[in-house]
Amino acid sequence: MFSAYGDADCGSAACEKCGQSSHLMNPLSVSVVAERLLHRSKAELESGDYGLSIVIAVMAIESFLTRLYLKLKGMDSYASTFTLPTTAQENEWEQEYPRSGGFTGPIGFVSQRLFGTTFDRFVAGNAAATAICSSLPNPANVAPTEYFRSELFKLRNRIAHWGYVNSDKAEAELCHHLAVAIVSILREMDRSKYAAL
Repeated sequence: MFSAYGDADCGSAACEKCGQSSHLMNPLSVSVVAERLLHRSKAELESGDYGLSIVIAVMAIESFLTRLYLKLKGMDSYASTFTLPTTAQENEWEQEYPRSGGFTGPIGFVSQRLFGTTFDRFVAGNAAATAICSSLPNPANVAPTEYFRSELFKLRNRIAHWGYVNSDKAEAELCHHLAVAIVSILREMDRSKYAAL
């Protein structure tokens, strides 16, 4: 089993059966931390800590969304200056990023900045994102932004802000599934933006 904390590199691990040593490389991702948080959310789900699984799932989305915004701001900056962004620049860009509005504020801001459209319109106009949303249990066919807000972020807020810690397994499973879906759509946003450059 491999283990690491935060954004530290994974150490080596030995196979329990044959004793062979192996190394794990970080995934190519906008946010390695977000990817690790998704795995941690799944681990908490499997161990029965359903509330913590939900909170960590939302943290993964927030991490990925923020890093996606900073990555693409950095790409735009590099295209005009041919230098990598400095920490001071990233700190300045972070101040532009909305700190309120739950999910709808940040996802709307990033979608508008990256594609000049809303998140819902991006999903509707992108085959991969549409397929991801079509696979979700959304019988009322609610728009993606509102669906994710009500089905995932509202549950996280209930835990984080109202102290409700009695989430059940079905809620946690749905929330983890939705978090994976959102991160997958964000990966598609990244791929689409990169392909357009």
